[in-house]
Amino acid sequence: MRRSRRLSVSAAVALVAVAALVAPLPAQASSKPPSDVPNKVVTAYFADWDVYGRGYFVKDIPADQLNVIQYAFGVPGYDAATGKASCDVLDPWADYQQVYWTGDNTVDGVADDPSNPDQHLFGNFNQLRKLKAANPGLKVEISLGGWTKSTWFSTLASTPQLRQAFVASCIDTFIKGDLPGGGWPENAGGAGAAAGLFDGIDLDWEYPTQVADGNVNPGPADRHNATLLAAEFRRQLDAFGATTGKHYLLTAALPAATSSTKYYELKEITKYFDWDNVMTYDFNVPSGPKASHNTLFTPDPRDPNIRNLTWNTTGTVAYYLAQGVPANKIVVGVPFYAQQYLRTGPSNHGLYTAFDNTGTDSNSLTVDVTPQPSYHALVDEGGYVDAAGVTGGAGYTAYWNPLAGEPYLNNPAASHPNLTTGPATVPTTIVYSSPRSIGERVKLIKALHLRGAMAWELSQDSNSGALIGALAPVLQ
Repeated sequence: MRRSRRLSVSAAVALVAVAALVAPLPAQASSKPPSDVPNKVVTAYFADWDVYGRGYFVKDIPADQLNVIQYAFGVPGYDAATGKASCDVLDPWADYQQVYWTGDNTVDGVADDPSNPDQHLFGNFNQLRKLKAANPGLKVEISLGGWTKSTWFSTLASTPQLRQAFVASCIDTFIKGDLPGGGWPENAGGAGAAAGLFDGIDLDWEYPTQVADGNVNPGPADRHNATLLAAEFRRQLDAFGATTGKHYLLTAALPAATSSTKYYELKEITKYFDWDNVMTYDFNVPSGPKASHNTLFTPDPRDPNIRNLTWNTTGTVAYYLAQGVPANKIVVGVPFYAQQYLRTGPSNHGLYTAFDNTGTDSNSLTVDVTPQPSYHALVDEGGYVDAAGVTGGAGYTAYWNPLAGEPYLNNPAASHPNLTTGPATVPTTIVYSSPRSIGERVKLIKALHLRGAMAWELSQDSNSGALIGALAPVLQ
């Protein structure tokens, strides 16, 4: 009884927070999506490297729980010597060259035949094509950029000529499906090899005006140039769609909180998107001062960023609405990964205490040493919590923070045998998403008639698909 009451209080606080900011605004016009575009969205990223890391394949995607897949990533490119813009696949092998010699990891149980001169698509692309054939309502977008591959966005968006050339290259590669050849199998790739696979393009420019992970030539002009780039994508996608009789999706991964208008002309750029995938996570990361929630549903006065009332999911939604973004274009982001804090203090089970993550490895997938373990790692590898996210294990106790509307784990003497330095047994606090915290977001989405939810990313879910399953009611 207490549990359901807390959840209802959290939902009520969320609605009040949104209403308080939105009430002074006039009613917003809400355009109806084209007939071949979903009215409600559950979209999730599938990363091309998933087949390497966890061994998570396209066949493992729960296509009955979502209706859009965002494939990560395509690579915006620029040759400084020639001034040529390009739009390329990230990993040709995983994307369209990897041969599935048996049917074990295929969608339909049928192996590839590299000796067949008519098979030009292998790897993830071929399996995604099969997944779409088995699920006619499923859409697949190519996501461009991301944290590590947004290097050239500033340059590519800087002039009309570069914008036009870059967008044309993206349409050639991913919408028309003209993939590079010359690899192995010899018949892999070629003109039209991936035609019909991608239903649109998702822009993951992280971020205009910012250096981020090594972006070249960022500057104040990026903010408006991002709008011009979106307009060019919309123009060329519509022009090509006129020849095929299809509406091609254009979406974007956009920042949470007030950062959204720092980097983007939010209201203006949204006009060109079918919806905005709002990254309402990474509010707190292991570079921060205290062990704090990665994503917050509602503001917690103890959070280090409490002075910014948009620095949480409900505050961000309110801010987007206040900036003139229609409710039916807002897609709420959720993380399928956790934040792990070591050497936390004794108060409040380690939450909001100082920590020291020395000895962890951001490049590792090992659950006890990575600062960002996946939900799969917490549930299926470490046994730290059950799939429902409510029962701790392996020495961890699960707690619920009713102020933030988020769960967390604490183990006062957790074993970390893979740490590179220091004692192997240290107090540990882990903040994560659970079906319960995701359920709060589903209620918010339905109450405010938002477009839907987005998740990063599918391979990080538990083996039982507990998190994507918690999002699925958005489609009902």
